[in-house]
Amino acid sequence: MEKSVEQERSVEAASNVYERVLAEDRRVIREALRSSRSAAHVGMVLTVVALGLLGYVKGLQWPLIIDGVFVSWFALALAVVRRRGRRGWKAIERAYVPTFGWADWL
Repeated sequence: MEKSVEQERSVEAASNVYERVLAEDRRVIREALRSSRSAAHVGMVLTVVALGLLGYVKGLQWPLIIDGVFVSWFALALAVVRRRGRRGWKAIERAYVPTFGWADWL
């Protein structure tokens, strides 16, 4: 009987250590991938400028294709955010930041 109690305690301790390590890894990843609304504004401005220059040099075909990719990504992010329960401007902001927040890593 004593061995079974000790075994349960060691299994619980091991799972607690595993969960703590996993939680710490998730926290580190969230911090590394975090971006802000101001970075999203910069990303949107850079995207518009780059697409404008590309349209001026190469014509409208490629900027429209790339713009379609950004619109699709934003729509997908918005659908995920709304499915998770966010509504209104909070949902739009939550979809806007991952779409254009890449400027935070430049």
